[in-house]
Amino acid sequence: MSIAIITDSTAYLSSQFIHDHQNLLIAPVPVLWHGKTYTDMVDITPDTFYPELAKSADMPSTSMPSLGTMEDLLDQAQKKGYDDVVIIPMSKGISSFAANLHELTDHNEPRVHLFDTNSTAGGNNLLVRLAVQMATAQFSIDEVLQGLTTLRDSMTIEFVVKDLTHLQRTGRISNTARILGSLLHVCPVLTMDVHGNGKITPMAKERTEKRALNHIQGDIQRIMDANTALPYAAVVFDGNHATAKARWVDQLKAKFPGLAIDTSFIGPAIGCHTGSGVLGIAWAYDGEAIIDQIRRQR
Repeated sequence: MSIAIITDSTAYLSSQFIHDHQNLLIAPVPVLWHGKTYTDMVDITPDTFYPELAKSADMPSTSMPSLGTMEDLLDQAQKKGYDDVVIIPMSKGISSFAANLHELTDHNEPRVHLFDTNSTAGGNNLLVRLAVQMATAQFSIDEVLQGLTTLRDSMTIEFVVKDLTHLQRTGRISNTARILGSLLHVCPVLTMDVHGNGKITPMAKERTEKRALNHIQGDIQRIMDANTALPYAAVVFDGNHATAKARWVDQLKAKFPGLAIDTSFIGPAIGCHTGSGVLGIAWAYDGEAIIDQIRRQR
């Protein structure tokens, strides 16, 4: 019994984490810009992407990892001796990538298990790290999928953007929402519908980023107070907004001392759709607590 995990690059895991886990394989997302195809987090990174985005009249877009790329990763997993592979893709609500992966689910060596995430970025960061930890610890495939389901079903993702232009341009949010944000000069609070269609929707509007973040903190408090079965953990992520992220992490740690907080970022493939200046958080039941719960259920 051995399990590998495949995810796309939009989980934005640290290079150290990827290096340390041989059972984790990454499918980079293609970024299309200036007539060229770049590879997310390989030959285009946040350090090069965001400065160019600020001055370029040519706006980037994304494609998706090809089925050929996914087949190559499955071949790698087979050669390494893995019996099962769990694929953890970006949300079906923002990309057709997950739908295309259904063509791989009849794969026999290794067996393929496609997990419906309804999330990306910080949310998938939490999911992938749990899956890798459980696979490394030799949990069964059913237990890994159970753990992922528990984490996803307890997850909330909320974030703020500087404006809605990029999300509207690439079709990730409605034109109505873009006009609302632009005309009223509001700082919108957005969410991913993790418990439904996995789409990005506006949920509130505030006059400043500070008020928007306070709104999110209120949601964190409300949800954690209403769901006390397990402790929570979170990933705070930013798109070219690192100073604000560090400041917010300090505030969150002071306000929620029992919340385990990690950090991540938004790289080029997601930054194409959100633009610069994103700040958000994904929170869900703590992975360690989920693992302990599954062990007790054995």
